Amino acid sequence: MKKIIFLIAFAPTLLFAEVDLKSEIQIYRTSSKIDNKLKGNDAVYEFQFQPDSRTITPANVNIYYAIDGVNKRQVTKKGIITVPTTAGQHIFQFFYNDQFLEVYSDSLLIEARHRDKYTIKLITASAPNVALKPVIYLYPQLTTDVRVQLDIHGEDAFLYPSYVDSWNFTAEPNGDLIFDDETYNYLFWEATNRRVLSPKQTASGFFVESENVIEFLEEKLSTAGFNSKEQADFITFWGPRLAKNKLTFIHFEFNEACEKYADLDITPKPDNLYRMFMVWGAVSEVFEVREQEIKRFDRSGFSVLEWGGQESHIRQSFVNKSTREHQDF
Repeated sequence: MKKIIFLIAFAPTLLFAEVDLKSEIQIYRTSSKIDNKLKGNDAVYEFQFQPDSRTITPANVNIYYAIDGVNKRQVTKKGIITVPTTAGQHIFQFFYNDQFLEVYSDSLLIEARHRDKYTIKLITASAPNVALKPVIYLYPQLTTDVRVQLDIHGEDAFLYPSYVDSWNFTAEPNGDLIFDDETYNYLFWEATNRRVLSPKQTASGFFVESENVIEFLEEKLSTAGFNSKEQADFITFWGPRLAKNKLTFIHFEFNEACEKYADLDITPKPDNLYRMFMVWGAVSEVFEVREQEIKRFDRSGFSVLEWGGQESHIRQSFVNKSTREHQDF
């Protein structure tokens, strides 16, 4: 399942390419009327699903949804599902199909003997993520002429300094990278892709509240073996982005797992290459995961460090709150 969190009152938290998906309300009430057929404390929600105009969908879709954490399913009738309930506040989660992102609501208040109608504007799952600021530091033991080639698995790539088939420069032991008369601290690249966090990835990681972001990053980067400059570069870039979310799920990927973003070829071959990507997304609540082990960077010999990350749609199955078991539909 593909997931994005939509709230009735939004705070800007997403950076999918140049599109802010929270710039418009995705779920909103269109009417609230007394239904004389309802008795006592009974109430009914009607949800009409509105795919974008570019997507062709069948008339009847088997919708998977949860109300207050209880999983259900229902076939739409002319794009609508009807959910009987009781008066009060209820939280919903909807999965339409694989073409669209999963949708969360905030608390939706309904009065007794009322029928409230809502429209849900669906967002296609093809909206790209951006692999943001992967940077590469090189630390040879001696002044060394180096060639770096990247095979980026994404679109709209941007690289700096100027890249023509490869980067060719002189690397100094202190990390300076000298291109003719210019000196840089690291190599930079960025690209878009359409990956989401998979169930395997969301099985391990961390939950971080906004006020704990800096402390969390300092601890994990120190464990990974980042020096003070590398930590500062990482935290000043990612810290403000993570701190915008009340709660963030974070999963780190290391070394071979980072090859899905780009293949990295360095001549001469370094003694130690350490790649770490932080993939993260806003979540509404904690779900059961294993805490991840952070691998440590071996800085001996000619060492190379690459770090990057991206905000991702989270492919989170519905979580049964009583058993804490993930259920994939």
